Amino acid sequence: MNKIVFYLLILLVIVSCKQEKKSNEYIDSPIDVPLPIETELQLEEETEAELPIVPLAYLKAYSGKYATQENLLTNGVLSQRLQNLERFNYKALIQNYNTETSLVIIDNIVHMSGCKQHNCPSNAYDFFIDLDNDNINVFYFRSNMLRVYQEKGLIELPAEFAKDLNTKKDNAGIGNPDSIESKYEL
Repeated sequence: MNKIVFYLLILLVIVSCKQEKKSNEYIDSPIDVPLPIETELQLEEETEAELPIVPLAYLKAYSGKYATQENLLTNGVLSQRLQNLERFNYKALIQNYNTETSLVIIDNIVHMSGCKQHNCPSNAYDFFIDLDNDNINVFYFRSNMLRVYQEKGLIELPAEFAKDLNTKKDNAGIGNPDSIESKYEL
């Protein structure tokens, strides 16, 4: 009887070892193993780190809205960057920018324009902001003169923006030596 009990115990140990080994095989399988929390967080951080940080990307949320209503020209990153543009008169912009168009985004280029109320030809601004290359261009029309302020070089404009800008230049008499009167319009 002792022998039978002994053999049964050995058989039980062997069977339980085999079951334990099988369950370990399933646990070690990459399909069934959930990622530990630390690993998931590391993957999220790595994914976020791969995305470029674009300081002006927040402007996408303002598509169709007006810069002055949203205080884009007086608060935040855009305001600071405009103030830092070489030879750009930020105070004149704030004073004269009171008739405007809404923000439009084409090919990740933001456009907005504005001018002095009831006198667009004397003070008008067209902004182009390249979100991919983090660059700002300001086209300042004053009567029949144009001054371009650029942060990191000229932005290559989408066809629709380029066409509108050329129309404004023509209306303002930019490049026409016989023109002495601007007809700039938003």
